[in-house]
Formats: sequence, C-alpha cells, structure tokens
Amino acid sequence: METIIRGRYLIRDASIGEAGVEQNAAVFVKDDIIVDTGSFLEIRDEHPDAVIIGNDHQLVMPGLIDAHTHGRGLSFLQRGIGYDFLENSLLDWAFAIDLPAELNAQLTTVRHLRNGCTMLHHNEMGRVNDPDAFHKAAAAIQVYRGMGIRSAYSPGIRDINFLAYDDEAFYASLPDELKKFAFPLVFFDKEKARQNYFELFERLYAEFNNGTSSVFPGPSWAHGASDEYLTRVKQRADELGGLPIHIHTLQTAHQRAYGMRKYGKSLLMHLDDLGLVDEHLTLGHAVYVDEADIALLARNQASITHHPSCNFAMRNGIAPVYFMQRAGVNVAMGMDEKAFNDDEDAVSELRMIYYVNRLSDFDLGNTPALSPYQVLAMGTCNAARCLGLGNRIGRLIPGMKADLITLDLKEMMEDPWVAPDLDICKMFIHRGRGRHVKNVIIDGKLVVDEGVIKTVDIDTLYKEVRDFASRGQTPVQRAYAEGLKSIKPYLHNWYRGLGDFPRDPFYKVNSRS
Repeated sequence: METIIRGRYLIRDASIGEAGVEQNAAVFVKDDIIVDTGSFLEIRDEHPDAVIIGNDHQLVMPGLIDAHTHGRGLSFLQRGIGYDFLENSLLDWAFAIDLPAELNAQLTTVRHLRNGCTMLHHNEMGRVNDPDAFHKAAAAIQVYRGMGIRSAYSPGIRDINFLAYDDEAFYASLPDELKKFAFPLVFFDKEKARQNYFELFERLYAEFNNGTSSVFPGPSWAHGASDEYLTRVKQRADELGGLPIHIHTLQTAHQRAYGMRKYGKSLLMHLDDLGLVDEHLTLGHAVYVDEADIALLARNQASITHHPSCNFAMRNGIAPVYFMQRAGVNVAMGMDEKAFNDDEDAVSELRMIYYVNRLSDFDLGNTPALSPYQVLAMGTCNAARCLGLGNRIGRLIPGMKADLITLDLKEMMEDPWVAPDLDICKMFIHRGRGRHVKNVIIDGKLVVDEGVIKTVDIDTLYKEVRDFASRGQTPVQRAYAEGLKSIKPYLHNWYRGLGDFPRDPFYKVNSRS
C-alpha cells in the first residue's frame, strides 16, 4: 500500500532543529516504511495512486513515545487514592481498585493514541512468584498489538526491600503483632523469585519480541534488586545482543540516602560497580543524581526518562534535566501515568518539561533554556533510542518505520491570531494539545482517523470498566491493604530523618535568608 501524509509543516527530525522542518511537505510511505519526504506537490505527482492523509492545515511529525509508564489504564486518582511521597503511596495504593490486564491495556492504549503516542513502554512492577504473571503480560501485549500501538514491555520484580529500604532490619523493628503479616513480604525464597522471573522473561521474549512489540528486562528499583538479580539481568541482556535495561533509580531523597548508607555511594555508582551503566541502561526518574552521576551517565552514553508531572505529584522534586542535557545525557519523556491533567496528554507533558527546566541560574547571557526542538526530541528520537529503537522510529527519514501523526493547526494558529513567522516547533510546544491530534499512523497503518480510534469501541470499553470497577476490592485485597496501613506509622519512624542530608541544589530559586 502506498500512502502520502501531508501537512502545512513537516518536522522530520527534532534532533537537528530548524533544519528538520519543511513547509507544504509530505511523507511518502510504502507499506510500513518511509520511502521519501519532500514537497507535497512533487511527491503527489510521482505517486498519483497513493492514498492521501492530512491537509494543508495540519502539522506532520514523528509519533510521540511514552518511554516510561506502567499500563494501569485508570490513574490512581481515578482508582480513588491519589498521590503522596512514593514511600507512602506504595502502601496507600493497595486500596486502589484494580482491573483485569486486558482492560488496563485497552484504557492505556486509548489514552495514548488519542494524544498522539505511537509507542509506549510498559514497565511492569510485578509481584514475586506471581502465578498469573505470564497471563497478565501476554494479555497486555496482545491488546497493544491488536489496537495497533507499538509497545515495549519490561517485566520487573523487587527481590529485596519490598516492604521498606533495608527491609530485614525494618522487620525487626516491628511489634510482634505485625510481624506475622510482614514476614512473607520480607522473608521469601529469593532464589526461587529470581528463577521465576527469568523463566517469565524468557517466555515473553521468545513469544513477543517481534513485530510491533519488544521485550527487555526492567528490574523495578535499583534499591529493590539484589546484586545477584542485577548481574544476571545484565548478563542475559548482553547475551541477547545488548537489550535495553530499564530501572527506577534515585527517584526520592530516601533512596539517595539509602544508597549512601548501604554502599557509601549513590545507587547509580553501585549499578556501575556491577557493570550495568552503559548505552543500554535507562534510569527512571533520576531526580537525586549529583554531578558525578551525571558525568557517569554522559560518559557511558546511558539514558534517563523524565516525568516532571509525576515527580511533582509524588513530591519527588525536579530532576536536573537542564544539566543532564548540557552534559550530553540522553533524556527521554515518560508520563508514568501521572500527567498533570490526569489524561496522558503527551503533548502537554512535553510543555511541562519545557517550562519546568527553564530556570538553571541567573546569568542572563550564558545559560539558554532548553529549546523546543530539544524537548520534542525527548518525546521522539531520544525516547526511541532508550528503548533500543533509535534506528527504526523517532524520525521521519527514508528507511524508518512509518510511525507518525498529524495535528490540526487551526486552534494553534487562528485563535485568534499567531505571527505567521513563529517557529512551528515553538508553537507546538507552547500551544499544542493532545486534542489537536487528528491522524495516527503506526507501522504504516492508519490507527486514528480524524480523531477517531479505529481499533476499539470506546463506549463498550468504558461500560466494561465501570461494571468491573463497581465491584470494589475482594476481601483478600482489602485485608492486605489494611495490613499495610497498620505498618505505615512504623515506616514513618523508620524513614524519619533519612532524607535530611545536606543539599547543594542544581536549581537555586529562592532562599530562607
């Protein structure tokens, strides 16, 4: 099949700035591959039988990529809980209504497609020794495939520190009446848990690492993974040709402090001791990195995923992305299911990245802010790179997979007026919304047509979600949540003062004195 996707503006490649922009241009696609870009009139004349998508009031650009989410469909706010410090939320979220994997995946896909995402990375925060782990993973991946979105799936577990940082010592601090509940969360067969994890990974990789889905390891937390687990993950990823590895690292102040107390160095430096820090590693969040950590990431060509809305919702703070970018670290956008309008609007999340990282210091002449093109790259080519797909998606150049979107420019440009010479990427970052997405083409297929998702009946899906969610939690789920709630005051005592280490902030904004 031959398709022409046209627009008033075409952003081919955000990484090269204005040089990647063309006007009155088009992309010519044959089957699932981009064959050519250039003047719409010339491409149309060369391929008169091709199907034409888009018009001269639209922007054509690479599809956006959410490089870090968890496939939960409904947000935790919709599930009735909300957000607090991560260490609190990990207990609070046990009270959240859950849905079957199929419904979660369908909702996740809807929220991403309608906001211009052509790919998402589902990092699964799995339970150890979960007998249903493969079914849940397979169900999610099959939904992503069936609904037409490109996906990556990275299973992960915590084989240590599930309940608290330094969990065995924390267990010893609990009163006897709580130890019975806490015991299986702390003292379980760690080797069996790791063995079950790798059996799950191998099965998923063999079955689903093909087509529009990919599979790679995603150990849940740097502080929640034993050295044995991490080194085995790295060994297997290298044996399979250098798979990406995705790990939440240094998200909170307490995690930073735990690493310093446990290893005498940052958790990232400990990962480096184990041989994990290279071009295949991506850190989720990376809020509490220091200058030495940033230098290591840049030197070893590692990546981070940046989720500013999530970091605010979870009271984490602000990752020093400006300084990472300046050092040469590959920074990718992730939404982590906590975009600030609770809607997975990837366009607005890019704007959040742009605004949050504008203040570095107060030198008026020598500290330019991140450019709109640098930010757009985080949601396209940078994100593709950290998912191991930098040579396949993220740019609209010949030979790449045909993953692209069109956005309507009417509101952006005519509500009521915008200077005609305003840079298109600057306009997109400042004024774009997910609701402006009109067409989504993934792997050469039209998945969203003039704002309508073609691969799901949303009314039917929403009815299923409401019917299932109205059942509430099972007695077993509720009892587990109540057990965690009873432990929460002791967790507060355990962490008290842990995050109060001396700080020399990257972003120096105001002062107490």
